[in-house]
Amino acid sequence: MLAKTSTITGVVIGMSLFAARAHAQPDPDSEAKPSVSATAGTEGTAQLTLPTGRLLVNTVVGVGLSTGAAFKQISLSPDIWYGATPDITVGLVHSSVGSTGFIGGGIGLGGPSLCLTGADNGCPDLYPGFGLDARYKLTTGMLSWAADAGVYLRHISDPLLLAVKLGAVGRWQSGLLAVELDPNLFIGVTNRSVSTMVGGVTVDATLNGDYLSLPVTALYTVTPMITASVQSGILLPLENTGDGYTVPLSVAGHYQVNPTLNVSLAFSLLKLIGGGSGSGADLRSLTLGGTYAF
Repeated sequence: MLAKTSTITGVVIGMSLFAARAHAQPDPDSEAKPSVSATAGTEGTAQLTLPTGRLLVNTVVGVGLSTGAAFKQISLSPDIWYGATPDITVGLVHSSVGSTGFIGGGIGLGGPSLCLTGADNGCPDLYPGFGLDARYKLTTGMLSWAADAGVYLRHISDPLLLAVKLGAVGRWQSGLLAVELDPNLFIGVTNRSVSTMVGGVTVDATLNGDYLSLPVTALYTVTPMITASVQSGILLPLENTGDGYTVPLSVAGHYQVNPTLNVSLAFSLLKLIGGGSGSGADLRSLTLGGTYAF
């Protein structure tokens, strides 16, 4: 009989985390185990959800390299994705790439979990928060789209910062080249602002505001085992946009270790261009990722 052998493209340091594609192949025994690949895949076969019953674990280790704080902030951020139905994939998300789509962290959106190096080294909370995310397959083929929504706790202790995510993920691929899009909007629900006294005057500052993220990632298959990618885009706070906008830049390499394991390494300029202070090469990070498909 025919069973589907699923190949999961583990774009660990990229916009969409993964793209799954299924091929009908003869298999007299049972459905085969999915494999992980960093390549773009064959033309016209990409999709952005997992097959039913399949599990994907994506773990990201982030190392801060910013001016004056190199190697002080180190974080571990696991994401777990599960194919609930042929069209729906759900996930427990901790990493910035899993939530906003941006590699290396998003300015203004809080740090990833687990932040390991303590308050004196840029980690005020060991476990700041998490997200529950879901993707619904809309189209497949050369240009694939999935709706993306979730509920995120940006901060789980006082103050409690709850936000809702609305967005989509898209992937275009042709031959060795793929381009991924992840437009999303985070809407703050609780504790949106905080009041402070400045010179005897009460000033309201945004604490849990609304952010629009527009990451764009290009990937090129160098060899069947190696893929190179570059990512940029813009992160826009909807309050004080001129002072808070950020344009990051990341470059990454992805290597398929075996059919179920992919590793990646990325270097990021977190604020190449942006409002306010601290831009150019001042804010930097190194991100090591690993994806395993079950």
